[in-house]
Amino acid sequence: MDNTFILKLQKNRIKTDLKRKTAAEIIKFFNSHNRYFKLKFKNDNLNRFYKIKHSARFDSKENMLEGDWIDIEQAMNIYHLLVQTILLNIPGDVVELGCFDGITSILLQKTLNQFKSTKKLHVYDSFEGLPAKSKKDGNTTFFPGSCKTEKARLIHNFKSHKVKLPEIHEGWFADVLPNELPSKISFAYLDGDFYTSILESLTYVYPKLAKDAVVVIDDYCDPKILNVNNILPGVKRACDEFFEDKKEKVNVLIAGGESHGYFRKL
Repeated sequence: MDNTFILKLQKNRIKTDLKRKTAAEIIKFFNSHNRYFKLKFKNDNLNRFYKIKHSARFDSKENMLEGDWIDIEQAMNIYHLLVQTILLNIPGDVVELGCFDGITSILLQKTLNQFKSTKKLHVYDSFEGLPAKSKKDGNTTFFPGSCKTEKARLIHNFKSHKVKLPEIHEGWFADVLPNELPSKISFAYLDGDFYTSILESLTYVYPKLAKDAVVVIDDYCDPKILNVNNILPGVKRACDEFFEDKKEKVNVLIAGGESHGYFRKL
């Protein structure tokens, strides 16, 4: 399976030349002779490429795809899980709830194209940013209106990557999900960020999941298993509440400096 197209979605793709190579050598020489100050490129991908790394915290946002909201490790997890549903012929379409600028959506559509799948991709977003927080979202630094974007930006990204547009559903989840989800779903990517958004997503998506369908939940962090970047605790709280009386269990997916969760419909 050729998934190298994921690398083409990487932010600030690396361009090397003699000037940058020389600069890298100077930076490395300086860093090796100075114990108090360290230099690096502004572009973290260049630092990784030239192996200029001097702090454990430096890794937190490496390997990011365009948009800064998903890294290569997360993308690979999504890719392989979606491919499983295609190869196993799980019936139903593909949905992404919380599509933002569409970089993950492009990954989903390119994967469908690669396997000549007839599944349709449906994406959902208010394009007004996040809704109101609840107490169950804890002390997250995200706020109502965070992650605001324009539908035109999503469309532009699809066109610039020469990928056909998905079915775009604009509006708050509570308004559009009851009537605008496909009748059957084989794969879902939930990226609602807040407790209420994830709970609404699960409530409406779950009944439409085909047997063995896969659902990936972004920002799911279980501190007892892997306490990494737990900046949106409402996601797990929504999952804990929803699956309290369900047969399925959300499993942790490790993804570089991030984590997310997934489950299969039984």
